[in-house]
Amino acid sequence: MKICAIICEYNPFHTGHLYQLLQAGKKFDRIICIMSGNFVQRAEPAICEKYARARVALCAGADMVIELPLKYAIANGEKFADGAVKTLSTLSDVSALVMGCETDDPELVKEIAKIQIDECENYKSVLAENLAQGLSYASAITKATCSQFSTDEDKKIKVEQILSKPNNLLCIEYMKAINKYCPKMETVLIKRKGADYNSLLPTNNYASATAIRNMFYDGKFTEASAYLTSEGSQIINEFSSQKPDLNLFGKICVLALKNAGVEGIKNACDCREGLEYKLYENAVKYNDLEEVLQNTKSKRYTYSRLKRIVLQVLLGITNSVNDSDDFIPPRLLAIKETFKYYLSNNGDKMIIRATDMDNFTSPAQLEHFNCERIAGNVYSLISNYDIDLSIPQKLITI
Repeated sequence: MKICAIICEYNPFHTGHLYQLLQAGKKFDRIICIMSGNFVQRAEPAICEKYARARVALCAGADMVIELPLKYAIANGEKFADGAVKTLSTLSDVSALVMGCETDDPELVKEIAKIQIDECENYKSVLAENLAQGLSYASAITKATCSQFSTDEDKKIKVEQILSKPNNLLCIEYMKAINKYCPKMETVLIKRKGADYNSLLPTNNYASATAIRNMFYDGKFTEASAYLTSEGSQIINEFSSQKPDLNLFGKICVLALKNAGVEGIKNACDCREGLEYKLYENAVKYNDLEEVLQNTKSKRYTYSRLKRIVLQVLLGITNSVNDSDDFIPPRLLAIKETFKYYLSNNGDKMIIRATDMDNFTSPAQLEHFNCERIAGNVYSLISNYDIDLSIPQKLITI
């Protein structure tokens, strides 16, 4: 029995995700998905609640879907990947991680990952020099990596292109985390089909999740459905009246910044170097989240990083939550009846019912559960749900 894992968000699940699952199904007998919950790595609410998205994945070929713990799900790419692989490493009999890339040269992606894992002296020197010059970490690490290919200009250009694509960057971070937690695990890279990650233009039968979300929020449900599975299309229509109110979400975020004050913002795990002062100043000055972000961002502090800090403030993810090494159990969202036997050796490593939370009682675990409770309540409010999303719901099975 060969089992693989896929780290995902399915926000929403589209035909490109289906292609990846089908390709993985050709190589492996079972597929476990580790999926972000009601808030995703873009520091935004998901297009619909996590159990609905898990059901779509199950219908499309996944055998089990577990939720990536919140503190990892809304972290930067490095922490997102590290937390996801750390979670994966606790599960038994998973032999490979399948990931989507945006290049025809997966071996070069693996070579780049090895350079960043090994961190030779020249690499560290170039990285430090570029950071000292005020470059963002992403730009500095790209230059440091490219410096290791200085004698091959064509390869250097290709490396720059690879490092400009978000899916490739995540693949590299996954490989770093695998080297750290489960070095014997195989990595299988499948080239992404169709439109690029952030593309707003569909390509053939594929559209990016970004483009589909835009259609969804613009009320173009029929247009969006063309790039979804039949189950995904049904979910999109079913939840059209409960899509998150992004305007309300923005106002709640600004209120959270005002209430937190400088000291509260400073405690957010991604806040550094006095950024709390500028964020608070703009939160007091503007009532619109977009205005707060646009007037705070800079070359060093990107828009996406600021969004993560704001969401961390809202949900209470502080340095104490982020820095703890205590195991944070994932929540089981969906599983096929034919795969339930897997829970006999792994069920105690996850939360299946509300009472399972009583098995994890360290201060860090309890603090994290409280952050997840806040996240469930916020999502219920902005999506007009009448159910309590802060507690485990009925397990999805097919």
